[in-house]
Amino acid sequence: MKPVILMIVGAVIFGATFAGWWLLNAFACGMSPTGCNTFTLAWHDWEALRLFVPTFAVGGATFLIGLWKAVSEKAGR
Repeated sequence: MKPVILMIVGAVIFGATFAGWWLLNAFACGMSPTGCNTFTLAWHDWEALRLFVPTFAVGGATFLIGLWKAVSEKAGR
């Protein structure tokens, strides 16, 4: 697979995961009975974050593998 495609796929996975995490936080803020003014997100709570960490890792690893392949191909020329 071409390195650029790997980098794009990794960035899309990472970006979609970040967007999902951000939207989940916005949804949690909107569901708070006091509104978003007094709402604080417990970042140390792994209840939802444990579902997002693997896809962050897959996206980041895919991007880095593509970057590594691109650099190694350029160095080999």
